[in-house]
Amino acid sequence: MYSGKLIHDATVIDIDHVVPLKWAWDHGANEWTRERRIEFANDPVNLLAVEASLNRQKGAKGPGEWQPPTNQCQYLSRFRRIAIKYDLAPNLVPPC
Repeated sequence: MYSGKLIHDATVIDIDHVVPLKWAWDHGANEWTRERRIEFANDPVNLLAVEASLNRQKGAKGPGEWQPPTNQCQYLSRFRRIAIKYDLAPNLVPPC
């Protein structure tokens, strides 16, 4: 989703947390129970196979600091949906 490319080589793919774990921690997850944090970390809606280079570029940044080179609206919409689901400051997600 981040590059718009079809990738056939698994060695160049990472599984990304759309809403990074550190970003979530800094925006409310630090108050969750252990079970809620595990649920969030393993939520399939928050997991995405992406190019490793873009995942590393993104790191723990939120959408105010990083957006993918393509499909920004899809990315922002998914980020917002997850932020709303977990009550993680959805107002910090810029509109697309």
